Amino acid sequence: MKGLNYVDICFVVDTTGSMSSFIQVAQQQLLKAINTLSTDNNINLQVGLVEYRDHPPQDTSFVTRIYPLTDNLHKMQNHIRQLRADGGGDGAEAVYRGVEDACQQMRWRKHSCRFAILVGDAPPHGFAAWMQTNRGVKLGKGSDSWHDGCPSGLDVQLVTATAEDKQVKVYSLCMVRDRLTNEAFNAIATLTGGECVPADNANIVITQIQSILKNEFSNVTFDRQVLQTIQQFGQPDVTEIAQILDSPRLPVAASVARLGKRGFLEKLVQI
Repeated sequence: MKGLNYVDICFVVDTTGSMSSFIQVAQQQLLKAINTLSTDNNINLQVGLVEYRDHPPQDTSFVTRIYPLTDNLHKMQNHIRQLRADGGGDGAEAVYRGVEDACQQMRWRKHSCRFAILVGDAPPHGFAAWMQTNRGVKLGKGSDSWHDGCPSGLDVQLVTATAEDKQVKVYSLCMVRDRLTNEAFNAIATLTGGECVPADNANIVITQIQSILKNEFSNVTFDRQVLQTIQQFGQPDVTEIAQILDSPRLPVAASVARLGKRGFLEKLVQI
């Protein structure tokens, strides 16, 4: 029954030069998140990291740098402490590539509860044009060498569709008050069911993730009993499961919903 308490989190962090005045605050928030979540004995936690900068020729160091998911939290904390802000060119950055690579390149564990936490101070390339085309909102283009669209070919809809396909909920920590950046980070987060908050309110994100995990994992023992019953007796409906376990129907239905959402039942159970 592996996976019932799996939690996978990937941090997606802008490490271009404009983040130099923010990187220490960002590091502190990410380290705090790891420390807070790792104290929950009900979960099996893995953490990954994606650094992103910009596309050449704006930046020639790297577009993204990937640190795989690991349960060695001390090792990941060291990676975070070693982040350095450098490079970049124009104002916009390779935000879409960072989020896309987090969703696609992380080896998410089967059935894990998945989160990406985006941290940055600049919008993705082409976001102002996307907002005008898709939402009829005119925003200043800012300093964007690819104001008509990101050279990666990605946009808000594509990266959030990838996140949805990989069952990753994105939360965003915006390091600046700039409207264009906030609108971009908010769109990426909310379209995946997450939220965007200012970096000085990072506790809100940690609290929300803790709340989700509490709802998801506070009944792991009961969920295990429900799953064992289904595996033993085939495909009973919720009423049958409740009778077998001598339990009210409502908590059984909630358990079946949790198990189904994370792929344990593979659409076999009739409610």
